[in-house]
Amino acid sequence: MSILEQIVIWSLAIIFVGSAGLNLAGPEFVREEFEKWNYPSWLRPAVAVMEFTAAALLLMTTTQTWGAVLALLILAAVVFSMARTREWLRMQFPLLMGALCVGLLV
Repeated sequence: MSILEQIVIWSLAIIFVGSAGLNLAGPEFVREEFEKWNYPSWLRPAVAVMEFTAAALLLMTTTQTWGAVLALLILAAVVFSMARTREWLRMQFPLLMGALCVGLLV
């Protein structure tokens, strides 16, 4: 595994752990996002569990493919949610992360 792959994997894992922590902590701005998207309140901690899982899977050599696939599913849901509310400029970061996940799969 190249150093670039390791950087991508660790970067994605750190971002997903941070995002999971935010979803679990549930500060007001995160709750407002889920409300704006008309998602139920139980979905926020469920997403946090999926994000932690994706990060853990990415960090283990034998499960990196599954981690990248789960991460892509999460990111696709984020992009879909932003598209529904026409938040075009905010899609840049999730799309970049998705591209990195695809790069890991290829």
